[in-house]
Amino acid sequence: MNIYLSYTCSVGLLALSLSSCKNETSAVEAINAPILNYPLNEQRHANIIYSDSGINVLEINAGLVQDYGNMEPPYTFFSNGLTVLFYNGPKLSSTVLNADTARQEKSTDLWAIGGNVVVRNGKGERMFTELLFWDKKEEKLYTDRAVQIETDGQRITGVGFEADQEFNSYQIYKVQGEITIDDE
Repeated sequence: MNIYLSYTCSVGLLALSLSSCKNETSAVEAINAPILNYPLNEQRHANIIYSDSGINVLEINAGLVQDYGNMEPPYTFFSNGLTVLFYNGPKLSSTVLNADTARQEKSTDLWAIGGNVVVRNGKGERMFTELLFWDKKEEKLYTDRAVQIETDGQRITGVGFEADQEFNSYQIYKVQGEITIDDE
């Protein structure tokens, strides 16, 4: 009788252990799935210099840079303040772009720049907006949002804006405000 009881207990324990080890495939996949909403790497107080043939093209300074190359589409996020200095040949241009944040789409090199965006050029002109797009490949700045440009003591406002990336020549759409024109 001890052999029969021992055999029955062994078979029962074996059945119990096999049934308790059964895993749902979806549960295992969910546990082992990679988490995709975290940056691959972060840089604090970043200073990034882009160059072409040994000549600086632009310099980017940001409080925090996060690489989301694991997202679809892959992008880089700049936050805690952003400053872009544009170079004109081997020397630093006087064009400076400042903003709170930016998001660079890696595949298209299109930047969405937001929060207190200010672009200054060497002529003393300043452009203000809350959202600006920078097509780095086409070297073009644009927005469909409200803009304000201060130049020579004048203030021009409008909705929509397009310029070269150094903000030397530009167009404002749906212009509002007063513009002083010399009669000479």
